[in-house]
Amino acid sequence: MKQPYLLIGVCLRPHGVNGELLIKSLGDDDTRFQQGLLCYVTEDFGTKPLSSLRLKSARSTPRGLLLEFDGIDTREKAKALSGRYLAVSRDDAAELNDAFEFYYGDLLGMWVIDERKGPLGTVRDIMDTGTADILVVKNEGQPDLLFPFLKSIIRQIDQEEDVIHVILPAGLYELYRGA
Repeated sequence: MKQPYLLIGVCLRPHGVNGELLIKSLGDDDTRFQQGLLCYVTEDFGTKPLSSLRLKSARSTPRGLLLEFDGIDTREKAKALSGRYLAVSRDDAAELNDAFEFYYGDLLGMWVIDERKGPLGTVRDIMDTGTADILVVKNEGQPDLLFPFLKSIIRQIDQEEDVIHVILPAGLYELYRGA
């Protein structure tokens, strides 16, 4: 679903005592995290921003990105952001280069429908594995269903209807959710 704000990261935990924050980037271009970037803090995808923060500095580590924001200068203030999402205005988003490129935030919350199995649930997370992104599909009362975001599986993404049409590989559905 196209939102006015695009998710760019998840706040994981404070780092140190001076307000630095470890985040997981929700994209493949961490160069967007530049000094002066205006970030919006949200509780979840699709929710209105709770507040805004101006990025002071960013550095990459093997565990994620370490960010400093203006006004977040203690461990306690950074800890209050743990579990929250960072977003930017869609107007400030990087341009997409390919018809098969999508912003993570636009895919979150979309229904996933398989040609053979029917409705599978909604996209609740996207995992970056390095080779292919993995969609995590949740459906109340059932185990999560994970599959790679590949052209061979994704048949169509209809952003107007909020639906992703897929053809899962044989046996994948049964692996996660049984017969």
